[in-house]
Amino acid sequence: MAELKLTRDILETAVLGASVLGGGDADSFEAALELGELALRMGEPVLVDIDDVNQEGIVVTCSSVTCPRVDDPYLSARSYIRSMELLLENGVERPVGLISNECNEAGIVHGWFEGAVLGIPVVDAPCNGRAHPTSEMGSMGLHLVEGYVSVSAFCGGNPAHKRCIEGVFRGSVETASSMIRHAACAAGGILAVSRNPVKASYLRENGAPGAIKQAIRLGSAMRDAAPYGGEAIIEAAAGVLSGTVIYRGRIDGVDRFTAGGMTSGKAVSREWELTFWKDYMTLDEGERRAATFPDLITVFDEESGKVISSENIVPGMNVAILAVPRRNLLLGCGMRSPALFEPAEKIVGKDIVQYLDL
Repeated sequence: MAELKLTRDILETAVLGASVLGGGDADSFEAALELGELALRMGEPVLVDIDDVNQEGIVVTCSSVTCPRVDDPYLSARSYIRSMELLLENGVERPVGLISNECNEAGIVHGWFEGAVLGIPVVDAPCNGRAHPTSEMGSMGLHLVEGYVSVSAFCGGNPAHKRCIEGVFRGSVETASSMIRHAACAAGGILAVSRNPVKASYLRENGAPGAIKQAIRLGSAMRDAAPYGGEAIIEAAAGVLSGTVIYRGRIDGVDRFTAGGMTSGKAVSREWELTFWKDYMTLDEGERRAATFPDLITVFDEESGKVISSENIVPGMNVAILAVPRRNLLLGCGMRSPALFEPAEKIVGKDIVQYLDL
């Protein structure tokens, strides 16, 4: 298939669609647009299908990593390029493509800027076709590949405050991910990261091919519905994803705390209970389980049709809750590893693994 030149129109629809696929994990919509617009000004980023790249070539994941303690967040555009340079300087061959780690507002544009500057296409096969709370969930099952060594390059921090750091970690996926989070704390809260080089053939089998275009279709349908109001936006999203709006009503209470550096807790409304660990994790009606992560659970403001993240849901809101079965999503291999869901069970206090057919 011919490459797709990424444009401002595609950027807007991709970020809008990804806000739904975030499933409660929301970054700044405006910041995502800003990074995407910078990519468009710097070059001509293009999107290609997994079939369009050499299957023996290397593909690299582009992302940003945050720290539980954000006290001086600063991430220059140059940091994204420098993280890729560090990877290449440390023995990784020039990639045939770049991929994003997940589909949420910020995640879906990762790789655009690096690709525009370095002339490398973005591949429509992110690590996962929805958002997820842990980096291991977005590592395409590499933590299970015997002998795989993660190479993770990072850069970030404010040089004016003497917090700019860069480096490369080599080790297991779990160890490298943990070390980068510690480094993000040292940098003030956020780093640009280029990591986990794999062959395109591995990505084809273990990533989420087609997920970027799914987000674009979703965002396009929502934008077309916007003139008709919030209800039309919500129904458009449900239609594209073959999901169901299973609750409409008022949020009565929210209990929020921090666990593992992420917003956690539950929201309740009459007999309904919605738990979250950054992403919305479970939805119960009394004793009946209505949806379980990695099913997509997205909360909309009922009047405006805007997505409400787990950080922003508060008592008194009138909401519509959309549930999309996992079989209707494009999910990476990290969503098929039962052990990765166990930390979520402990934090939200709900069974998850027993509801999954993995």
